[in-house]
Amino acid sequence: MTHQRTPNEREKLNEPRDKFQALMERVMRDNPFYRAKYEPLGFSARRPPTFDELPHLPFTLKSELIDDQQRHPPFGRNLTFPLSRYTRVHQTSGTTGRPLRWLDTAESWQWWLDCWQEIYRAAEVSPDDRIFVAFSFGPFIGFWTAFEAGQRLGALVMPGGGLSSKQRLETLLENDATVLVCTPTYALRLAEVAKENGIDLASSAIRVTIHAGEPGASVPNVKSRIEAAWGARCVDHAGATEVGAWGYSCGERNHMHINEDEFIAEVIDPETHAPVEPDADGVQRGELVLTNLGRVGSPVIRYRTGDLVELTRQPCPCGRPTAVLRGGVLGRIDHMFIIRGINVFPSALENLIRAFPEIEEFEVGVEHHRAMAELVIRIEVNGERPADVAAALQQHVHERLNLRPVVRVVDRGSLPRYELKARRFKFSEEGR
Repeated sequence: MTHQRTPNEREKLNEPRDKFQALMERVMRDNPFYRAKYEPLGFSARRPPTFDELPHLPFTLKSELIDDQQRHPPFGRNLTFPLSRYTRVHQTSGTTGRPLRWLDTAESWQWWLDCWQEIYRAAEVSPDDRIFVAFSFGPFIGFWTAFEAGQRLGALVMPGGGLSSKQRLETLLENDATVLVCTPTYALRLAEVAKENGIDLASSAIRVTIHAGEPGASVPNVKSRIEAAWGARCVDHAGATEVGAWGYSCGERNHMHINEDEFIAEVIDPETHAPVEPDADGVQRGELVLTNLGRVGSPVIRYRTGDLVELTRQPCPCGRPTAVLRGGVLGRIDHMFIIRGINVFPSALENLIRAFPEIEEFEVGVEHHRAMAELVIRIEVNGERPADVAAALQQHVHERLNLRPVVRVVDRGSLPRYELKARRFKFSEEGR
C-alpha cells in the first residue's frame, strides 16, 4: 500500500513549529501547572519557550501529574481554561498506579477526533464501512474517540457495550460489520469464543481490525494469529489518555507512524535522560517522549511515555514522510523484568509464546526458590500431547532468550480472559 503525498504535505511538516509557539504563549499565560514548571527557568507570558528551546525544557512525568491532582483535587492545575470550558472527563486504566483524570474542552475533543481520522485513513476505512466497537464504554477514553471519529467519518458505527462476547459476535455478524475496534487481546478472545460456538470468523464481512490499549497488533505472531482468525488485515494504533492518538500502522511490515502534524517526538536514554543519537542504520532506540500540539486545554510537554521504541526517519515504502517506529511500541520501560541477569520485555516473550497455535491462553510470573528467580509460564493447550507443547515452548524460549523457563500446563478455561488491557504478566517488585 503506497501513500500518495498531497502537494501541501511537505509544508505541513513545518507547522509544528508555529503550533508549538502558539501553545506556549497560551500556556505561559493561563496554565498554572506549566507556569510553575517554567517560570523558575526564566520564562514568562512575555517570554515563552521557543521551539528551539524545547529540548532544554524539563520532562513531564505521569507521577508528577498524579501528584498534582492529589495536591489540587480533583483535576489538578494542568488546565489552561476555566473549568466551565471543559466538557468531558476521562481517566487512565490505573494499570501502572493511581488513575489519572483528564479533561477536554470541545475544541480539544475535536482535535482527538482529527487525530483518529489519520488512523482510519491509514486503515483505509471509509464512509461505506460499518464499524463495531467491541467495548463496554466506561471512563477509558480510547474507544469513545474511536466511536465518535467513526461517526465523523460518516461510517455506520455500532457500540458493543453491555454485551457478552457471544452477543458481540452475533451483533457484528448480523449487522455485517466490516471493521472491528478492540484490544488485540480481545480480538483473540472473540476468536476463541467463535471457535467454541462453531462460528467461522474468516467468512464474515470483517475486512480490517484496529487495535489499541496494549502492544500486540505489531507483535508478529500476535498479528498473524489475529489475521488468520478473522481473515482480515490487522492494524495497530498507539495513544494515551493524557497524550492523544499519536501513532498508526501504514500496512508496511510492522511499521507504526507518528502523527507529526500534531505531536513532536523525541527519543531519550531512559537511564541518563540524554537524547539518543541515530545509530549507523539511522535508528534511535530508547524511550519515546511526546509533546502534543492541539490539546491546548490540558497539554503534555516533553512527556515521558515510558514506551520503548526504535525510531527511524528512513523513508517508509508507503510514502509517508513522517517518523516510523519499527515494530511499533516494543514494550514498556517499567514493564521490563530481569531474570538471572537477562532483560526480558513482555511483548518479546508473548511473540515467542504466540508462535504455538496450540496455546490458547497464557500467564507469566516470576517465582523465587533459594534466592534464585525463575520465569514461570502457565499455558492452556488446545489439542493432544500438551506436555510436548510445553517442552517445545521451553526449548523455544531457551534458544531465543538464553533463558530456560518453567512451563506448566493448566486446565483449559482456568486462566483469566480480558476485554480491555490484558494482565498476563504478574510480577512482584522482587521480580523486577
